[in-house]
Amino acid sequence: MNTYAAIESEEQQKRRWLIELEFVQCLSNPNYLNFLAQRGYFKDPSFINYLKYLQYWKEPEYAKYLMYPMCLYFLDLLQYEHFRREIVNSQCCKFIDEQAILQWQHYTRKRIKMMNSVGENAAAAAALQQSNGGIPVPSQEAATATGTEAANPQQQQQQQQTSALPTSALQNGAANVTQTQVSGGQQQQTTQRDQAQTASAQQQQINGLAAPGSMKLD
Repeated sequence: MNTYAAIESEEQQKRRWLIELEFVQCLSNPNYLNFLAQRGYFKDPSFINYLKYLQYWKEPEYAKYLMYPMCLYFLDLLQYEHFRREIVNSQCCKFIDEQAILQWQHYTRKRIKMMNSVGENAAAAAALQQSNGGIPVPSQEAATATGTEAANPQQQQQQQQTSALPTSALQNGAANVTQTQVSGGQQQQTTQRDQAQTASAQQQQINGLAAPGSMKLD
């Protein structure tokens, strides 16, 4: 509190609080901002300091009394010289006003619809719980997980049997698989070697048969 507020009576402080509450909510109207800008209020240093002082309305203990919280957004914009200079333009003011109306028409409507839907779902769940004798209704995620588990009992049984096997049995099984892979590789190499030898012998026979035919008679 400043020195002036310290010497105010309780009635004067209450009146000043109500006046500041009304004024700060008027800042949510772009047309009112345009009105102030055209009359040069935003060029007055004392008025700019007053706008800085009004930022205490952003505190939760004061903001809860605001019916138009958008005024706090415009209060922040008014701290910048560029915005105070541009809001004097009627076209700029009209554009901001149109965007604010669209915000109220669409976003607020969607939010109210969403909140009503959440309330209806909660009421339906409570009514269903009461009809079930107080047994809580499982959520959709829990019901989906339960259905998946019931649909795959064999897979679960196989996983449990696998997890129940001792570590030594799993290691032996892995060793057997590795030994089988090594034996198969050696057998394949032997087969390839035999095929190469057979092809070489056949080539030698062909060369032996072709040699006499290539001799010339004198």
